[in-house]
Amino acid sequence: MPNTTNFNWATPADTDLVKDGAAAIRTLGSSIDTTLVDLKGGTTGQVLSKASNTDMDFTWSSVDPLTILDAKGDLISATAADTPARLAVGTNGQVLTADSTESTGLKWATPASSAPSWSLLNSGGTTLTGASTTVSGISGVNQILIIIEGASQAALSHLSLRLNADTGTNYANFGIKLSQTGATATKVEAENSFSSNRWQIGYPSVASQSVSGGILLQGCNGAGLKPCYISTGTTWSTSDTAISKTMYGLYSGTSTISSIEIGSQSSSLDAGKVYVYTSVV
Repeated sequence: MPNTTNFNWATPADTDLVKDGAAAIRTLGSSIDTTLVDLKGGTTGQVLSKASNTDMDFTWSSVDPLTILDAKGDLISATAADTPARLAVGTNGQVLTADSTESTGLKWATPASSAPSWSLLNSGGTTLTGASTTVSGISGVNQILIIIEGASQAALSHLSLRLNADTGTNYANFGIKLSQTGATATKVEAENSFSSNRWQIGYPSVASQSVSGGILLQGCNGAGLKPCYISTGTTWSTSDTAISKTMYGLYSGTSTISSIEIGSQSSSLDAGKVYVYTSVV
């Protein structure tokens, strides 16, 4: 029997007998019925759509995704498998955000502010004492602001800063140191150190002097380089040398910052406080 071109349905031949023609017609009808089975069914308001790339493979859908868009900026989302839904456009400046509590799993939301919002981690500050003082419990913050107030030492020694108790050679800094004794002219020196095991953030010329200042750490919640800005100075009298430091530093450790340590390089801390402020951005 000959077959149709597109669907290969068997049809009666011109030479078929009447009884053979009837059988061929039944075969043709069965083939057509099988091919068009996906067109059966559906309910009011449903639309027919392709279910796959196979010929004559259709399905009835409750909603035509294109017909649910009725305003500028609308998006097609879904509330379940094969259940499209309209997500109306948000307001100016909002961003599309995943949210499993929403029916479509999406929502328009105002992005969090990119401006730093500082909070004091160690309420009232932490007293500096002993060889070193550590402030821990830092987590999920991008910036850390360290304020040192009146740090003094039992004997002349560098005041130092370490991160995560890391004693590896992961610290570098470069900047200037200014010093002045009494009425003498200010002395300006380069302050450069590479592959050091700490930042030297202050240096009183006598044990009775104290160091105050601030250190800003950035990139603290990432695995890359953490830049550091250091500005400190010592108390001054006509007989002592006052020293101030303004430096830019880099920390190459790959861990996120979880603690800071203020220490005396070869003496002990006997006064002063450290305040640690954090910001998630």
